[in-house]
Order: sequence, then structure tokens, then C-alpha cells
Amino acid sequence: MGLMHSVELSYFDGKQLFNRMPPMADPEKWQKANGAFEKLPDPMMFTLQALHWLKYENTLNRICRKKPFDIYHETAFVPAKINSTPSIYSMYDLSLRHYADTHPRDRVWFFEYFIKRRLGSASHILTISEFIRQEIIEEFKVPSEMVTAIPLAPDPMFSPCNKADVQNIKAKYNLPESYLLFVGTLEPRKNINLLIDAMEKADSDIPLVLVGWNGWGDKPWMDKVQKKGLAHRIVMTGYLPDEDLKEIYSGATALVYPSLYEGFGLPIVEAMACGCPVICSNAASMPEVAGDAGVLIDPYNSDELAEGIEKISNNTEFRQNLIKKGLAQAASFKWEVTARETLELFQRVAHQ
Repeated sequence: MGLMHSVELSYFDGKQLFNRMPPMADPEKWQKANGAFEKLPDPMMFTLQALHWLKYENTLNRICRKKPFDIYHETAFVPAKINSTPSIYSMYDLSLRHYADTHPRDRVWFFEYFIKRRLGSASHILTISEFIRQEIIEEFKVPSEMVTAIPLAPDPMFSPCNKADVQNIKAKYNLPESYLLFVGTLEPRKNINLLIDAMEKADSDIPLVLVGWNGWGDKPWMDKVQKKGLAHRIVMTGYLPDEDLKEIYSGATALVYPSLYEGFGLPIVEAMACGCPVICSNAASMPEVAGDAGVLIDPYNSDELAEGIEKISNNTEFRQNLIKKGLAQAASFKWEVTARETLELFQRVAHQ
């Protein structure tokens, strides 16, 4: 913590600076506003986003000229072009390029247009897994020393919850006594279509709870749920606050995370930290994050996922062993380490 005493932080919201982090946007309002814009034609959406970004950069440069900063950290889709200040750009994954068909087209256009014109403006690239670090180096042909991987970590609030609190949350959201859990935006890349197939195949009638924003893109799995007569086994809660999510993790039979591609996969370690076993894909960064504490499955093989669901639902000893391993794996990711390594990177880049 001693390092932090010498750090002065300012937060830029696109219009002005704040000396403390602005409150998070209201998820429901944000989704409604975003949903209204998504009805516009893709070229119009791209144009509006591009104009907004150019205005963002212009305002940022004006602020940086008035008040000198040692470093600027950009966490949006693309780097900001800043003329007076060294900058670090966080790139969380390359899904907009490798899985472009699972994103809105205007977002892909925005990324491709600006990444080609702005990547050279970044002094350094920060990412969240070694898998993504190697992808960035290979995809954009940047020197390996220009890209640093610092893993994420579960918020300390995520820990095993007592049975009374778990029961209260189940009652609050009308959840079944036993359930599989998925946490994340309901978008094509999360591969819920395969999860529905696996639920039908598995020798288990355990229900599935889907927690997260409705997201974007077609949802063929919704039709499949109706056709296969599985609607009574699906509960959709929408977005939930972390304060409630920790009990939902703690009460789940398992987190099922068959995503096609992730830069890190934070729900994996959040679930493990709450004593919830994990079934996740053997793709991208997920094996790196889950280690030997999760059941790894081929995200294109519903039979493998069905077998994993059966084993974790029916074998108590196997499940308890996964819980023990998961708690240890989650404990290896600490926000204090993430913060310290990030600050050290900032200091290094600022003094280059």
C-alpha cells in the first residue's frame, strides 16, 4: 500500500475529470439506452460512435495540455491518440477480430477502423492473460516487450456464503433448490446453444440459472428451449449486483461456462472463490485461469459438457474435491498483486 501514497489519480468520463471514480452506470438504464441505439442502421451507428470517439480524444488532449499527467490509461475498445502524455492501452481480448460474427457489425467496424490508426499511439499494451498477450504479439506484430499480461482476480467479497444467506437469495429470486449456473452477457460467443444441447443430453434434470445482461445477437437457443420442452428448467434473472451474486455462486451445483473465447473469464475464479465447482471450455485463456481445478470441455462437443454435468451433479466426492481445488486456485489470484503490478508498469512506462 505504500506505493499508492505517492499516486494521484484522476478519472476522465469523456467530458471532465474527477478526483474519484464516478459511480457505475445503472445497468438497466444503460441497457435500455443502448438497445434504442442498436435499432439504428449499422453505418449510422458506426458514424455516431466514430464521431463520439473523435470528440472524446479532442477533449482528452485539451485536458492533458492544461494539466500535465505522467501517464494515461485507456480501457475502451481502442487506444486514444494523445500527443502530450505516455499512454497504456488495455486490450482484454481479440474477439472483435477472431469472433467478429458474434459481435454487432458496427462495433467490429469501429474497432478495425481505429485499431489500425491508433495502436501506434500506445506507449504500452496491458492485457489480462498470457494467452491474449501472445495473440496480440502475433496479430499486430508488436515487440514482445511492449505487451504485459497482468491477470485479474476475484473481488474479496466473493467467498463461500452460509446456508441461511444462500436460502434467502434463492427465495428473493425464486431460484430452485439445486441448479447449474451461467454468469455473463447473453451473447453468441458465450455458447449457450451448446449448453442447452448438453442439458437435454445429460442424465440429470437439474435446472439452469442464467445471470447477466441480455446482450446482442441472435439467440437460437431460446427457440431450442421451447422446442425441446426445457422452458421449465431455465431461469433468467437478468443482471444482478455482486452482493447477491456471491450467494448465487455459493448455492450453485456448478458454474457452467462453455464460452468459445475469453480474455480471462472472471466468473471462473469468482465461482471458485465462493466454493462453486466449475465446468469451462478448454479454449483460449480458460485453461490458464481454471488450472487443474475445473472440468475442461471442448466448447464444440455437447456430449463432453453433458458428461461433465452428470459427473459433477451425481458424484459428491468428485464435486467436493473440485471445490477444494477451486478455493486454492482462486486464492492464487489476488487484487493486491494485480494493483501492485499495474502500478509498477505505470511507473516504468512513465519514466521510459
